[in-house]
Amino acid sequence: MSKETKKNDIKITAVKLFSEKGFYGTSIRDIAKAANCSLPMLYYYYNNKNDLFEEIVYKEFISLIERLNNAIPKNAPLEEIYFLALKQRKEMNEYETAVYKLALKVWLGFEGSPEIREKLLAWESGRYERNKKILSKICTDEAILSTVTEIMVGLFENITTKIILQNKDIPDEEIKNVITFVMNSLKSF
Repeated sequence: MSKETKKNDIKITAVKLFSEKGFYGTSIRDIAKAANCSLPMLYYYYNNKNDLFEEIVYKEFISLIERLNNAIPKNAPLEEIYFLALKQRKEMNEYETAVYKLALKVWLGFEGSPEIREKLLAWESGRYERNKKILSKICTDEAILSTVTEIMVGLFENITTKIILQNKDIPDEEIKNVITFVMNSLKSF
């Protein structure tokens, strides 16, 4: 088994255990045992449990978001961009959903370390600015662009939370209707 395969096995196992038992309820020994590796081998890849958790909740999450975002056509209408982004969240595999769920829990302050939460909050700030840039296409009034961005980011976070944390299967048509309604309302500004 290659080093990269073993490291990936450890991450997959850790995601499963962190999802089931939480950060504080999962020990590094639990992860090593479930991943069928020795503690020294696990420590070869990760200095400690927090490093492994950060690898999953921050690095893996950001990588996932980048992959999802890059799959959306940049020249699509705004309604389509937001719809496709939310549809992607519904179609993620079990591992991706578990990573996303852990990141949301940390972002909300329910799980993990304050340091990782601060990194996610800093990333969130950048996401807000990216959304602001996207939304400037329909809202040219700089005075209300921040409010428009808050509304769309809040809407996106609300629907994503329902999909990921509450496991709700929101019909595509319902998502489209909400996005279209909000976008049409925002265009009047």
